[in-house]
Amino acid sequence: MTTENFRFYIKVRTALRIPARVIYDELNSVYGDEAPGLSTIERWSKLFRDGREEVEDKPRPGRPISETTTENIEQ
Repeated sequence: MTTENFRFYIKVRTALRIPARVIYDELNSVYGDEAPGLSTIERWSKLFRDGREEVEDKPRPGRPISETTTENIEQ
C-alpha cells in the first residue's frame, strides 16, 4: 500500500470520527511493520480534521531531486 493510500484511508476514517488509535490498530493488524506509526496517523488525522483535503505531499522548495544515470556518471 502506498503512502497516499494510507493517507486516504486515514482521511476517510477520520471523516467518520474514528479515533487515530483505532485507525492505527486497524492498519497495524493488517499491514504490520509497513503501516505508518501512531504519531504519523495522529498528525495526518489532525490535518484532515483541520480541513486539509489533499493526500499528496505539498511541494517543498529546495534543491530538485536528481537521478543517477549513465549520462550523469559520464559527466
